[in-house]
Amino acid sequence: MRKLLMLLCLFQLSCGSVEERQNTLIQKGLASTNEGQYNRAVDYFDDAIALEPSNELAWNAKGVALYKDGQPYEAVHAFDKAIQIKPDFTRAYYNRSNAFYQVGEYYRALDDLEPALQKYEDSAFVYLAKGLSEVGLESYELAKESFSRALNIDSLNAESLSNLASVYYFQDSLFEAKKWVDSAIAVNPKEANAWNLLSLVQSDLLAYTEALESIDRAIGLKKFQPYYLNNRGYIYSMLGKYELAYDDLRQSLAIDERNPYVYRNFGILAYKKGELEEAERQLASALKRKSDLPLTHFYLGEVARALGQAEKACEYYQISSAAEEAEGKKAAAEFCF
Repeated sequence: MRKLLMLLCLFQLSCGSVEERQNTLIQKGLASTNEGQYNRAVDYFDDAIALEPSNELAWNAKGVALYKDGQPYEAVHAFDKAIQIKPDFTRAYYNRSNAFYQVGEYYRALDDLEPALQKYEDSAFVYLAKGLSEVGLESYELAKESFSRALNIDSLNAESLSNLASVYYFQDSLFEAKKWVDSAIAVNPKEANAWNLLSLVQSDLLAYTEALESIDRAIGLKKFQPYYLNNRGYIYSMLGKYELAYDDLRQSLAIDERNPYVYRNFGILAYKKGELEEAERQLASALKRKSDLPLTHFYLGEVARALGQAEKACEYYQISSAAEEAEGKKAAAEFCF
């Protein structure tokens, strides 16, 4: 009897239409994605695609699972397939835009947003995505327009408020940045990125104690975020808490070794501790990863001056000064003229 029941179940499953079986697999994949079980979700979507390779919904859903699993390049391939099958699949264009953004392909991300902007012209999220790509291209005025457009549609979107604040921060308009980030936190006190940005603003204003409180709030809301840990490591260095700084920077680097700011901050920490050769090595390593990294030339100047290399120090200070860094300008005026 037991064997008969098993055979009956198998018979019923095999008799379902391909479309029904595929839809069941897609639904299981979507449920797994929502539960954060991305590998299992991809397996379900692959099984669905094996039944019928021309289902754009399965390819798009697979792309979302891959993207959430931290595989943006593989996600792009899946979204490509969805768009090849259905060239007017707006959702797949939007999703592929997010994947392009994740890998730093900002122009391609913007191109993919065009169909979404045409179809969803009243979507705050599309304009938010557009602004983020424009920030990536350092097109700050365009980014401000996009974030403002998003806020015109949804004035209580803390993410848009926080990102608008970030543009002003990148433009060194610290008080304007603080105004917008304060608005973001007022709208949503659990917006971790807003607390992180507030800590950056406070650090630039030399209010390190307040900055530490803010970055602690960010880390409390989103643990093990490497950028937050890196920022707190910098703040600890400025406060003279060197062991705590080292622990945060080491942990940040273990999670994401590509972030050039971590190497810079290791260099600053080494300089603060009087380890000049190590500071020079870390700062040079940071510049190899990002040639215009803020404050890196200034601290290289500080290291060179501490080593008695006055001419070399001035060269670094002048590069920092040309980048409109207040620290570089002050040092150049004091030691080089």
